[in-house]
Amino acid sequence: MKRLLIALLTLTVVMVNEHAVAQSSTSYFMEGSYFRTEMNPALRPTRGYLALPGMSGIGVDVSSNFLSVDNFFYKNGDQVVTALHSSVASADFLNKLPNIEKLGIDLNVNILGVGFYSKHTYWNVGINVRSQSDIALSKDLFRALKTLGNGTYNLSDTSISSNNFAEVYVGSSFPVCKWATVGVRAKFLLGIANASTDIHEIVADVSPESITARLRGTVRANGILFDGSMAHPGEKIDTDVIRTNDIGFLLGNVRSFGAAIDAGFEFNLLDDHLRVSAAITDLGFIRWHKKSHIIATADADFYFNGVNLDTGDADLDSNFEATWSDIPTKGYTTMLNYSFNVGVEYTILRNRISFGLLSHTEFCNSLKFTELTASVNFRPLNWLSATFSHTFLNQNKPGVFGFALNIHPSVINIFVGADYLDFNMVKYKNIPIPRNMNSINLYAGIGFNFGRPKVTKEAK
Repeated sequence: MKRLLIALLTLTVVMVNEHAVAQSSTSYFMEGSYFRTEMNPALRPTRGYLALPGMSGIGVDVSSNFLSVDNFFYKNGDQVVTALHSSVASADFLNKLPNIEKLGIDLNVNILGVGFYSKHTYWNVGINVRSQSDIALSKDLFRALKTLGNGTYNLSDTSISSNNFAEVYVGSSFPVCKWATVGVRAKFLLGIANASTDIHEIVADVSPESITARLRGTVRANGILFDGSMAHPGEKIDTDVIRTNDIGFLLGNVRSFGAAIDAGFEFNLLDDHLRVSAAITDLGFIRWHKKSHIIATADADFYFNGVNLDTGDADLDSNFEATWSDIPTKGYTTMLNYSFNVGVEYTILRNRISFGLLSHTEFCNSLKFTELTASVNFRPLNWLSATFSHTFLNQNKPGVFGFALNIHPSVINIFVGADYLDFNMVKYKNIPIPRNMNSINLYAGIGFNFGRPKVTKEAK
């Protein structure tokens, strides 16, 4: 049983660590990168660009208040063991964890993008596919995994929600005076899939004689994959409501739409040595249609009273029933996860070096994540820039850094970087594992440059 639980935990860590960041704090002050407009539409790249499918970028922003390798791996002499090992005291493991473990994942796939200058105004249009998911786990889940002794384990705080959608955006950035630039991006949203859980009760009672468990809750889903007319209230769940191979049905089932906006500004002060900026992004909603809406209710009971040593038979009983529920006569609305960013940058040596400080706060339904990132930014050439950063808060520990490199000559724009790189390694079964990072975010993209505003040419 413990091997299975270890495998599930390892899979979770690996899955998160393979993702890249959609909004990269490290790239915020990189002038040549068109990625930074995702965090503030007022921050314009130095050139126009063309981003093509499969090349323009893919990433995931992972935020967590508990998913540090240092929380789940411990030294035992010359070895490294997991938190479930008998040598690790329960208090040592559980006291590191918050009461509610929060995990937010924001996926962004760039399908197509174009940015260009018209005199002093910068325009950008494009298409992205997005996924925003939030997970909350009860601390009792980890207490159960670690102890599985006598007592009651209440996992009712567990919740999962996910918004998946495509966005078509049009953005503009322009100076309003010599020292101030504002930017705005309007987004039209097409709902692909939405899912959420409403857990009323997940409780396990464990004693030396028996184990009993109860599950009560509902699952709601909506989107182009779901045929609400096939979900008959009171009947058992089947897969007829999910239609993945019928292209005609999928196209005809596009019924959920929404809108969002990004808005920001940048002030250039002290003869452009001091730059202050702020933005709010993804402030919007999706209205999900009633005809692609399904709801299922789950009721489960489990009872285990030990094993008969004479016959080897286990004395257990279980009952699991999942049925479709009544579908509401109206649709419903979900809000996007939105972010608030504030940046301060000071430049020296004719803008060849700068020092930046960025505050990033993300609001995910009932969850909130806050980070503070300090960076040193190098621009030795007009077409080359590099950034080194460290993120504070969000339980991030010293020694975890970020790095980004942007090569943007007249034709091509190559961007690669990583947030939360941890060089403090420990070995688990001879495999080096970063010790202190909450997550590892990798991101990269290739675009094609064209054009440059006259004011930028003169400055260079």
